[in-house]
Amino acid sequence: MSSNSSQEYINPVNVAMLRDVLRTAGFRGVEAEASSDTKRAASIFVNSEFRKGNRTKEALLRALERRGKGLTSDLQVAGRSKNEAIDRWQDEGGR
Repeated sequence: MSSNSSQEYINPVNVAMLRDVLRTAGFRGVEAEASSDTKRAASIFVNSEFRKGNRTKEALLRALERRGKGLTSDLQVAGRSKNEAIDRWQDEGGR
């Protein structure tokens, strides 16, 4: 007996839609400039959102956009903290 529910099953049409979402968002295809880690993370995220019930291309693209805004602000804060640490180190005589 399988533990997979019918909601967890992704049919070929849905797989094509998920690929299209990733391609539209710039995470799939030869022209995608994202790193392989970023592409993988986006793929996992889209798959997870699909399984949570976001079943349309538009809903998934919006979810990716919201996620991207969060990642951008997190990266800016992390980058700022690193720059501040380097400045402090240099002020204290680091070379």
